[in-house]
Amino acid sequence: MSENIITIPLGAKGDHPSGFTQSQFRRLDGLYIQAAGEKTITYRTVECDFDEGVASYTYYKTASQSPLFQFVIRRIGPRTTMYEVFANGKGRIAKSGIFDRAFEKLQSEIQLLAD
Repeated sequence: MSENIITIPLGAKGDHPSGFTQSQFRRLDGLYIQAAGEKTITYRTVECDFDEGVASYTYYKTASQSPLFQFVIRRIGPRTTMYEVFANGKGRIAKSGIFDRAFEKLQSEIQLLAD
């Protein structure tokens, strides 16, 4: 099983084609690593469609199960990015133009799995 991993190129003044920064990507990946250590989540995929301006980071309990959570980064304007969190069985549980708000919601939902 191979996982889709992307590298986000550094751009001028922190503007990235994907709509999110390396730091934000590392926070999403760090959340996966923490959950994997607790065996709450054991698989993840990362997909990017630069033509559409959409990237997603999807978390799974196991590779054969349906996704538990999906963090979607969507470019909606030249300098505007929307962050959305989807949960299996609940639909969209967060939508924000601020990364930290969506990330905190995802983080709290994953923490509930560990408790």
